[in-house]
This record gives sequence, structure tokens and C-alpha cells, in this order.
Amino acid sequence: MRIYHVTHIDNLPPILDAGALLADAAGAVPVVDLAAPHAREYRRGAAIDGTDAVVADYVPFLLTTDAHVWNAVRTATPDPRLGEEAVNRAPADFVIFVSSLTSAQAGKAEVAGTIVVTEADAAVAGAAVATEWVDVQRLLQRLHREEDGAGLDGAELLVRECLPLDDVALIAVANEPVRDRVRAELAGAGVRARVAVYPPWFQPTAEPAE
Repeated sequence: MRIYHVTHIDNLPPILDAGALLADAAGAVPVVDLAAPHAREYRRGAAIDGTDAVVADYVPFLLTTDAHVWNAVRTATPDPRLGEEAVNRAPADFVIFVSSLTSAQAGKAEVAGTIVVTEADAAVAGAAVATEWVDVQRLLQRLHREEDGAGLDGAELLVRECLPLDDVALIAVANEPVRDRVRAELAGAGVRARVAVYPPWFQPTAEPAE
């Protein structure tokens, strides 16, 4: 199962310097902050039930490229979770780090709370949350079954503290110029990663026909 972390291309240098995608509380320093200030502050105090952590202790991932929050960026639609810098930037200025559930949980699944799945924004009270690995698997299965996978559109997967770049399968981009820029930055940092152009992931999700 693929998992996706969306960020602005200007955030690549600090990510490459760290050698990992870092959680907010682990020292992430985005140049372009996608989160609205109030949303970021709220996540810093929002506890994850069943753990000793808050949402900001985790790196957030989407479970589909059709996720509601990413589509808000692609359509420049205001969203309380997103800052102005997110919705006012061209979708092609973003990159998507693609990993897998297998890579994220390798060596971690036996420790409760290292991988968390929520059926909605992790900071929203009342959303179903899974912190034990067996419960994570069950919730993911349920979200897959709901409306042929539409349950994944609002869900979040959280990886505690960081995801090393070695666990990133590829970096998806919208076009060739962005691909060339990303490749140059990777080479300059001595990081080896596959970069793939996949325009559909950066285009607005079509509304279903009535």
C-alpha cells in the first residue's frame, strides 16, 4: 500500500539536509508551510489517544492522491487546514514523496503508536484512530472497503518522528522542468532517489457526473 507526503519544492533543501521527512516536533523547517498557523498550533497540542504523543510528533501521509486536502491545493480551494501559501501556489510547484506502508512500519509495528491511522484529520476529535498494528490494519481494510476506497480520501497515516529518505520509493512531480530541478537538488545533496513525472496526480480530481 502506497502512502504519500506532499510538500512544496522549496522545502526540498531542508529535507535533503536532514536525510528524512521530519515531524514538526522533530525539527521540520518548511520554507513554504502548507499548514494554516492555527492548524499547526492545534496539532501541536492535539493528543493521539492511546499514546504519549501529539499529532505534531508525527510525519503526516495521505493514503491516496485523491485526498480531499490535496485536491483543495490543486483547485485553490480554501481549507481551514491549509495556509494561504498552500492554496495560492501552482500545483506543479509541489512534489509528492511516495513510500509504502511496508517501509514505514519496518521494525516499528510491534511498538504501539509508531504508526497511526485516523479516518479523518488526525487533530479532529471523534475520528476513529488506530495505534496498535493489528488495529491499524483493520482500519485500513475498512477504509478500503468503504465506497470502493473513497474512505481513504479523508484519512491520514502518521509515522512517528521521521521517515528516512531511504524508505522513499520515488518522488513524483508534475512536469519535466520540475523533474530536472529535483534531480539536480538530489545530486547536489548526494541523495539517490527515483523521480517520476506523473501529471494526473497534480490535476484536480474530476467531480462525478450527476
